[in-house]
Amino acid sequence: MDRRALVAVFFTALLLCALVTKSHVTGWNDGSRFATIDALTANHTFVIDGSPFERDLGDKIRFRGRTYSDKPPLLAVEGAGVALLLAPLGITLRHAPAAAIYAITLLTVGVWFALGCCYAYAFQRLLGFERRTAAAVAALTGAGTLALPYATVLANHVPCGAAALAGCYHLVRGRDGSPAQALLAGGFFGLAYAFDSAGVLLAIAGVVLLWGARPLRWVLCIAAVLPIFALQLAYNVSISGSVMPTVFNAQAWSDPSLPLHSWSSQIFGVFSPGAYLAFAVNLLVGSKGLFSFTPLMLVAGFGVSVMWRTGGLMQRLAVAIVSAAGAFFLAILFLQSIDIIAPSFGERRYVDLFFLLGIAFGPALAAVRSGAALLAVRLTIVASVAIAALGTVAPFAGEGQSGFEFGSAAFGALARRSPIQAALDVLLLIVEIALVLWLVRAPLVAGSRVGNERVARVR
Repeated sequence: MDRRALVAVFFTALLLCALVTKSHVTGWNDGSRFATIDALTANHTFVIDGSPFERDLGDKIRFRGRTYSDKPPLLAVEGAGVALLLAPLGITLRHAPAAAIYAITLLTVGVWFALGCCYAYAFQRLLGFERRTAAAVAALTGAGTLALPYATVLANHVPCGAAALAGCYHLVRGRDGSPAQALLAGGFFGLAYAFDSAGVLLAIAGVVLLWGARPLRWVLCIAAVLPIFALQLAYNVSISGSVMPTVFNAQAWSDPSLPLHSWSSQIFGVFSPGAYLAFAVNLLVGSKGLFSFTPLMLVAGFGVSVMWRTGGLMQRLAVAIVSAAGAFFLAILFLQSIDIIAPSFGERRYVDLFFLLGIAFGPALAAVRSGAALLAVRLTIVASVAIAALGTVAPFAGEGQSGFEFGSAAFGALARRSPIQAALDVLLLIVEIALVLWLVRAPLVAGSRVGNERVARVR
């Protein structure tokens, strides 16, 4: 019954991406992946020596005299597939780079963004919420978090987060023991890991949802994960000599000529308790803050508390979300603390979590009751959508500047360079905020009347 709605969600999300997707390399992060795509399509190899995208690139490693991207290969392999389809049209990275970069980004990351929004919608329907609430959650997940800025560039966080949400969806949908759902869940969790090695922590949510299930479900999930996991480990060995992800493999950065040689050694350092406290504050409310750049996470936090109090499946989901998100935050804090100085709009690694955390939006909207709470939620939505829109201007922000500072400066430069384009961007933001507020109006009003009764349906 929801196929038409899912099609509408998919193409609306893809259209939103199409309006803001970049047609140029924005930094080392996406440039490293485009170097791999160029090497795969032009030379049929992962070795990026000789690629025009390898020049002045920092995100690269050397192994046995050859240069490779330090990024997991899956997104680049997808991009190479798109590039091969574009080649007969004369659109290639070497002859029409702007068009190729735009199309590759949109048809890989943009498609995963749209799929993530579809799963956000489908998850709410699976939990028993009405279509309007499900549509509101999809809109909030897509337009009100930093998933949107990082859907405009060739980065792996959106595909990882969307795949993890899909894995959780199929586990919940297949809790009656469906083998197909268990296989799909395992496959999606495997893809989440292949897109981003940190995605292995999102599988904690899957473990919580599987806890107490029949052994066959565990076996099927693991059977679907293992081939993807094994291929990723084999790739790691082939380009660095270790099964470890390159970011945690100090030997991969041992070449003194690499731009990140001296900096990378700090990733493996141990800092003082005071430094870790400062990192934590920065990651929560500072220049990389979860709540600074995505105030909607306050609403998600409220939604998780509602889910916990509801009990049953909702409580199990709350535990899954908190467990995965908590482990992910601690991994950022203790394993890659130094990376918080890297130029990006907010903390880009949180994007892996936003699709999963968005599950809590539905219960939150259905449980808001007071007039003051309604106003607070609406203001939070407006702020989050506006911040996410600002992030689309320059997702990889300037080094030494906050994302707000760099994004505002970048938009000011755009306004001076192309005032019509800037005016259209402002108009798009106004329309976007109006549509999101219109979508959330019904569930908020309904929630203010019935409180937790709607949520209690899914005990």
